[in-house]
Amino acid sequence: MAIENERMIPQQAASTLTNVDDIESYIQLWETADCPYLSAIDLPVRERKKVICELGYMGITAGAMFPGLDGACEELKERNFDI
Repeated sequence: MAIENERMIPQQAASTLTNVDDIESYIQLWETADCPYLSAIDLPVRERKKVICELGYMGITAGAMFPGLDGACEELKERNFDI
């Protein structure tokens, strides 16, 4: 259950509920009707530094996404080293 997820509070998670029994089929139905429901984009690697900076302004950091030692180290690496 999502409420038992230890990362929920540090990630400022939000949960949603639906009355649709089969959400995957519902999304697939909308997508076949030429109405994109979800979409993914690829960002160029050369934009990585700028994107990480912009996400940081919104509070979306490695430390927030991955609470614990790994996330903290990744966030420090991004802040202090030109990688």
